[in-house]
Amino acid sequence: MSCFYLLTGPDQYLQLATAELAVLAGCSAPGRVGVGLAGVDVSRAAYTRLCAQQVAAAPNLDELVNKVGDLQPEYEDFRIEVYRPAPKVPASPSEIVKALADCICGHPNLDNPRTPLAVVLSPGCWRFGPIISRSDQGWHHQSQRPHDYSNALPAQMARALVNLVVAPGDLLLDPCCGVGTVVAEALAMGVRAVGAEINKKLAGLAAENLRALNLPANIVVSDARTIPGRFDAAVVDFPYGHSSAVDSKLYTEILVNLKSQVRRMAIVTGRPQDELLSNLGLRIHRRAPVTKGGLTRYIYLAVPPPQGDVRRNQASGGELVKIGMDLC
Repeated sequence: MSCFYLLTGPDQYLQLATAELAVLAGCSAPGRVGVGLAGVDVSRAAYTRLCAQQVAAAPNLDELVNKVGDLQPEYEDFRIEVYRPAPKVPASPSEIVKALADCICGHPNLDNPRTPLAVVLSPGCWRFGPIISRSDQGWHHQSQRPHDYSNALPAQMARALVNLVVAPGDLLLDPCCGVGTVVAEALAMGVRAVGAEINKKLAGLAAENLRALNLPANIVVSDARTIPGRFDAAVVDFPYGHSSAVDSKLYTEILVNLKSQVRRMAIVTGRPQDELLSNLGLRIHRRAPVTKGGLTRYIYLAVPPPQGDVRRNQASGGELVKIGMDLC
């Protein structure tokens, strides 16, 4: 039986949300709803709100109610949640809930449901089924960090970037880590991660942020153009913004160093850099522009050319691999 996924976030984040869903669940979402052959855990997702088993689907509410009525599914202690990312329909949420609840064998429990059920309306299709998993929205923990700055990545976006490139057991590098947003999000999700920052003051602030979040202060002072080591993936948030000039030479030197060290990269720039990445031999798998407050970030999921057997760092005793520098 297939499953459906509901994307969340502003419209300008939809391309990033779609890219994250493709990596996590292996399915596409032409709008805000994606359908896959199997359900996956989306608890760590940034822009996928939930995954539900698709019990019934129909082009309108009446036909959906008829299908569910024919099935007469049994759910005890259920609660029906209505999501309408598509244009509004005449029926109110309470009317939708009542129509479907009358088709279910079992008793509702609105306060402490054992079986949450989702009804999702997308253009031309209503879907219904039990919710398998939903995002834990864990990025909100970063509101507790003591240090921030204007061009820092939003924590929710940082989580999506981590999801774009990591797999279980991976070691992630953020070579331009700033105040440590990406590293904090990765560590909070159980990903082995280290951040590097050339600015000693920023590196210190990043380490303080991680300690404030009760996370290991895996931050080193290092130049991304020369940082040594082998990593499975990297999130590269280049300097950009209204007050930061694009430095193609800097971008090139950093990427030349990294492309022999990692298998996958999520790259964030302030301007389109397709030509630069292609000239460096990087294969662009995804490109997602995200605009907020007059600033457009261009997010690339890129894969370096084959470098032979680039093996991941192996940590002994569960400790982070040192990369020739001291942690802050």
